[in-house]
Amino acid sequence: MTNLHNIAAIAVGGGIGALCRHGVNVACRQWLGEAFAYGTLTVNVLGCFAMGLLATLAASPHWAERAPWIAHSAVTVGFLGALTTFSTFGIETVRFSQASQHHLAVANVAANLLLGVLAVLGGMWLGRQIVG
Repeated sequence: MTNLHNIAAIAVGGGIGALCRHGVNVACRQWLGEAFAYGTLTVNVLGCFAMGLLATLAASPHWAERAPWIAHSAVTVGFLGALTTFSTFGIETVRFSQASQHHLAVANVAANLLLGVLAVLGGMWLGRQIVG
């Protein structure tokens, strides 16, 4: 497959993933209310489960014969990437642990959590500065 085909597959998967993320958020708000971030939690957990499943299947020679790389890119990078980047964070953290790089796994969790929250606060501060 050409690089253009791969990019197109990722774009299509991403569009579907974004629509699914929105749908899950709307459904969770309707069914469970807005007191907690149920939609985000749901897509993060489902995305992590799917990423773990697909990473394991992709490592199997039998699966690799049946599913072309372009489908893998469309689902993992495109669909799951748009549904939640938390799934990528999850698989990267697990891979560090599996490689006995536990210090990197802990650092990845701490850095993503701390820097992510700090970035939100920084963005909010900057937004307040801009709007006055």
